[in-house]
Amino acid sequence: MAARGRHTSVGTTTDVASLGDQITQFRKRSFAHRKGAPKLRAPVGKTKNNIPTLAETCIQRIVDDFETTPVYDAVPSQFMRQLSASLPLTITPIIAAQYVFDENYWKRRCLDKYAWHNCRIEEHGLTWKQLFYEKYVQEVLEEWNGEEEPEEELWNKLAVCSEYVFTLTANQLLGHPDMERVCTALPNLCRMQLQYGVNKIGMAYERILFGMKISDAQGIANYLKKAETLTTLELSMNLLDDDLLRMLMVGLIANETVTHLDVSHNRITNHGARLLSKLLGANSILTSLDLSDNLIHSEGGRYLARGLRENHSLLDLNLRLNRLTDEGGKMLTEGCLENSSLTSLNLSANSLGRDTIAGVSLLLRTPDVNLAALDLSANELGMQELKVLKESLTRNATLTSIDLRNNRFDPNDDDAARELLNEINECVHQNELHEEHF
Repeated sequence: MAARGRHTSVGTTTDVASLGDQITQFRKRSFAHRKGAPKLRAPVGKTKNNIPTLAETCIQRIVDDFETTPVYDAVPSQFMRQLSASLPLTITPIIAAQYVFDENYWKRRCLDKYAWHNCRIEEHGLTWKQLFYEKYVQEVLEEWNGEEEPEEELWNKLAVCSEYVFTLTANQLLGHPDMERVCTALPNLCRMQLQYGVNKIGMAYERILFGMKISDAQGIANYLKKAETLTTLELSMNLLDDDLLRMLMVGLIANETVTHLDVSHNRITNHGARLLSKLLGANSILTSLDLSDNLIHSEGGRYLARGLRENHSLLDLNLRLNRLTDEGGKMLTEGCLENSSLTSLNLSANSLGRDTIAGVSLLLRTPDVNLAALDLSANELGMQELKVLKESLTRNATLTSIDLRNNRFDPNDDDAARELLNEINECVHQNELHEEHF
């Protein structure tokens, strides 16, 4: 590690070589022709410019043999840029991970393989080497099916590049590898996004190919118990039901690092909501919980409200596309009355009506509530509910965003509804301007 540090520098993502800021180690010497000395002549058929220097010959030899005999740290710093620029882009990733540290090389390699539109370096720690190996690990896991390649070879590939992987993304996991062992092999893992499906399956669809298995849930739970760096866990679209969630909860309850949990687009019901409410207790560190597009009904809203009463960490709660109904929405908003941390609440498409708006109205008038963003779109709100909201917002100073689209009023045809919406938007806009001013 110490040797590698001598050859890295700031500004590695620019067009300037990452080693170009090193000081030249040797001064130039000028040679004057002595009188009476014979003039040197270039060999017949060649000019002086065609004769490679000894340094160029050495660099070319290193480049030719790099795959079998890698040499990098021993090369003098003034030749590093030339060496990196000459290295081929076909070096085995396992070799390149250990011996190539110049960001210009990794930039060339990423652009050659993924093209500009797939290279979003801001999502990969602003380093090209991290971008390359996070995508490389993704490809390795998505292509491994447990049959053609031995499992031990998979672990070897992960071990070599483990230092550069902070985000693990997989959109298919055909071989269902042991995720406990996979994640343990990546000690810097901060974010994990997994989908157990099949890409481009076409007419070969089989139900058994989709969704998380019991062994997968157990592996993830075992890793969560000992995770020290993971902060974001996204398990969207995995056909996750209450039984699988119960297994994951064993690890989530013991975990002390995960602050963002996404289990959207699954099959979680009221019982699953009851399990998740245990993560919202007084000792919770969860700041974001996404439960959108599940099967949570009014009873699930009651369980979540119970957890919110004791919670002091949650900032963002997303319950879009569930089945709370007006009764569940009312109980949920009552639970939010005692929560001072929540700033964003999404209750879109939950068949909410008058009772829920009564709870929201009380929520907006409570001084200790700091709600800044509220989504009530695609529900069953009418003109009466709009009037209640407008009256509440006149005494609210925190809400800066509200979404009321696709309800039981049409501002294009109803002048009264359009006027009420304009007044509501004006109140929200004034709150936003007041917040920016201070």
